[in-house]
Amino acid sequence: MRIKKVIMDLLSHKFIIIGSDHSNTLGQIRCLGEHGIRPIVVITEQEPFIITKSRYLGELHQVSSIAEAPRYVAEHWGNEPVKPFLYTDRDDFMCAIDDCYDLLEGKFYFWNAGQKGRIRQLINKEEQMALAHECGLNIIPTEQVKRGELPHTLSYPIFTKASNSLNPYWKANCFVCHDEQELLDAYQHMGIDEVLLQKYIVKKDETPIEGISIDGGREVALLVKKSSFRFANNGFGVYSQITPFDDAGLERQVTQFMRAARYTGIFELELIVDASGTAYFMEVNFRNTMFNHACADYGANLPWLFAKWTVQGHIDKSDVQLRPLPLTVMYEIEDLKESVAHGNTSLWQWLADFRSADSYLYIDNRDMGPFWALLRRKLNNGVRGLLGLKKR
Repeated sequence: MRIKKVIMDLLSHKFIIIGSDHSNTLGQIRCLGEHGIRPIVVITEQEPFIITKSRYLGELHQVSSIAEAPRYVAEHWGNEPVKPFLYTDRDDFMCAIDDCYDLLEGKFYFWNAGQKGRIRQLINKEEQMALAHECGLNIIPTEQVKRGELPHTLSYPIFTKASNSLNPYWKANCFVCHDEQELLDAYQHMGIDEVLLQKYIVKKDETPIEGISIDGGREVALLVKKSSFRFANNGFGVYSQITPFDDAGLERQVTQFMRAARYTGIFELELIVDASGTAYFMEVNFRNTMFNHACADYGANLPWLFAKWTVQGHIDKSDVQLRPLPLTVMYEIEDLKESVAHGNTSLWQWLADFRSADSYLYIDNRDMGPFWALLRRKLNNGVRGLLGLKKR
């Protein structure tokens, strides 16, 4: 009876997503839709064609800029009799919400770090590394330098990166440098003034771990983790396996991290694993991430769980009913392009993997509209490219 009341209470809340016309927002729409919630979505794209085909979409609202989105939400749903939930999908949207903290506080349940401007601080990689080190997490040896400076303590090979993921060209600043000359050459191609230099780790795997923090880190739960069989050329896993998270020691360290950050919301901890099996802290994403719906397929519906645990005031892991076997997830279009088109996997092996996968990024037998819309757009652009016409 108590559980039924909590569920009925949740259904009385509005759920709003400030997002984009891609898989992350689509996954959150599906996660909520499968629990009977048709979320309101606010986006900046003027011609969305993916999320609009989802059977679970409630209302769609379009705004002209990222900065406008949370203000639009506050203006339209800031005086509801039951406090709405507000979710998002990208760091820049999280920062826009952070900028409007004082406007949203008390009127919405939203992901935040307890004060205006704190999320912007936490997205900085150097800030995260310092906090992770204080909490006992295993960090990669790192230096922050001015572009053109040589490392003071690190030895080669070195990996370079932007200190802030809000930089729109952060991937263009990533280089592996085996000696001083390669580093100096890399600097010539960078568009940033502050550069993070890190010990280069020969990656065996990346392990994203999905978690929820409520009430500024008072309670934290790490739920599932992902390991990958295949990676895209940009290093992102495109054919992966989701399994339960079961490291109590790491969960205690991450709980300490979230309390120090004062963070409330869904988050992702990213670790990189070297050839010896040693795991290093990479970063925390203070938001939902791309494979959120695969987590729900596995039994950990993060958007729903965050709402339920927030309303009831505590985390109850009995709500998480994971499948008995690991879940295999494929980012179908990206994997086909990266693995087959680039010659890393045969078409026959890919087809066998595709047939045996348990979950996908766009394909969902209960909600196929978005996949067909995306496929039509890809095929249309392919034909237009052959004819020399502008792609849509």
